[in-house]
Amino acid sequence: MKVIGSFFLAILVFCSFDSSAQEKPITPNQNSVRPIDEADIHYRARLWRRMDLNEKINQPFFSMNNEISKYIVDWVKAGVLTPYSNDSLQTKLTPAAFVENLKMEETAGEGELSDAERAAGFGAEVAKDTKKGDAKTDGADDGWGGAKATATPGTPAKDDFDAKPVVSSVAYYFPKELSILEIKEDAVIDRKRSRLYFDIQALTLIIPASKTKAGFDKPVASFRYKDVYKLFRSNPNCIWYNSDNEMQHKNMADAFDLRLFQARIIKKGNAENKYLTDLFSGDKEGLLMSQQLEYKLLELEHEMWEN
Repeated sequence: MKVIGSFFLAILVFCSFDSSAQEKPITPNQNSVRPIDEADIHYRARLWRRMDLNEKINQPFFSMNNEISKYIVDWVKAGVLTPYSNDSLQTKLTPAAFVENLKMEETAGEGELSDAERAAGFGAEVAKDTKKGDAKTDGADDGWGGAKATATPGTPAKDDFDAKPVVSSVAYYFPKELSILEIKEDAVIDRKRSRLYFDIQALTLIIPASKTKAGFDKPVASFRYKDVYKLFRSNPNCIWYNSDNEMQHKNMADAFDLRLFQARIIKKGNAENKYLTDLFSGDKEGLLMSQQLEYKLLELEHEMWEN
């Protein structure tokens, strides 16, 4: 009887352990293209990288009429790609708000007053002078040696050969000007396979500081990399251009998987949420720390194979 009782007790303990283990299932990362089981993650570090598409190593993503920024903008306008306000991927942007972010800051015509200047009263005196000028010029020399005739009903209108063309007051950035991508990713060491993986979470399209009036980078929108990855796969025209061998063009999804780009680390997850340049007081120190972080990640992967 004691043996039977201990047997049933063992079964009850096993069942209770199994049920408790199933009470709290671990949800995989919804933003990962290839999610890794959370129980197998030995190490994780959140990284932000800056990818300059004008750098020579990154130019295959930025070939003429085949820019990665062009595809992203076109997909948003077509309604097949969802933009977000930042790389936390929580707040969605409407296509209209996305297009508004692409508007240039100085879009008024040359010499045209802004809305704030008009509200302050500027330009009223110009309008008065224009009205007075119509009366003063009646009978004046028209430049051809004779007096200007007073307009009468039935007289043909004067040709406006010297009139300047009407310039649109709205202008937008071209895809070729959107040359900065910010990559948010996780550096993950899988203890089951003893390998380091870079799991890209989001891409942020940025207008470089050289193209903005304030002289600072201007984020346009962020995108879930998983969504962009699927669109790369579905579009054979999204090619990573191989200048050395044009028979070996690759899809941009494959190029990201193979890490055929250069993007230096600009931020690592920290309590203050600061960039490396802010943490280490200077661009030079931030660049050195970026390189040290790369080496540390390689060392962590290497140490997984040591006895």
